[in-house]
Amino acid sequence: MRKKNIFLLFVLFVLNFSHAQVAEVEDENEEEEIEEEYNFEKSLFLGANFQLGLPQGKFGENINYTGWGFGGNVMWRFKKDVPIYGGIDFSFQNYDFQAISEVTFDLEEYETKTKNSIVLSHVQIRFYPEVDFFLHPYVEGMIGVKSLLTRTILTDKTDGANDQISSQFENSDFALSLGGAIGFEIPLSKNHLFLDVRCAYLKGVSGEYYVRKEDDSVYIQPIDVFEIKNSATDLLVPQIGVKFLIGFGNQNNDEYYDENDNYDDEEY
Repeated sequence: MRKKNIFLLFVLFVLNFSHAQVAEVEDENEEEEIEEEYNFEKSLFLGANFQLGLPQGKFGENINYTGWGFGGNVMWRFKKDVPIYGGIDFSFQNYDFQAISEVTFDLEEYETKTKNSIVLSHVQIRFYPEVDFFLHPYVEGMIGVKSLLTRTILTDKTDGANDQISSQFENSDFALSLGGAIGFEIPLSKNHLFLDVRCAYLKGVSGEYYVRKEDDSVYIQPIDVFEIKNSATDLLVPQIGVKFLIGFGNQNNDEYYDENDNYDDEEY
């Protein structure tokens, strides 16, 4: 239930934000909207986002926590007149953790923390259908790997030092991941800056990972509250972020308009 509530709040926030952008986008001059990546001989899109990770199926039964983290991607267009892009997507999500603190006779404070996380790395193919609307929808296919990690870190907290003393991986496993995503973009600045909203569903093969024990009341080290589980690693990932256009080889305006006199300003 908590996962569903978080997802619903995420959707409501996105819809409210999108509605607020309509008036601003409709008032933009059509001639200004033509200024986009075709001003450059070559261009890349760089993205950054905040995301949630909602484990699904058996994975969700074992991990009763909603992950959160950040991600980014780089994308490029395969051909100027075809709305298909390729790219690489990378993200990091934190899940459950356990920490204990200890103060020595010399009044030195140390913290030992065990935390679970997932690193997602995927190759992506994105297609933008042609629509006459202020939103630019897209669909996407993805294939890559999920890295399931559990790490224990010893930190010196004396006088707020926060110095890491040691770090070790308790477990690391890799699961093949593939799936798809749907989303939309809203131009924010002359088609050079976009709000990017996406939700991906990533199927994953079986992998090993640590989960919290049902009885975690007695432990000596933080790792003692966790146990190994093995299952498929399906994951639902809603996210919101921004996308920037990075251009190379700027053309002059006369050359640009000569080459694009039949350009449809709704396509990007």
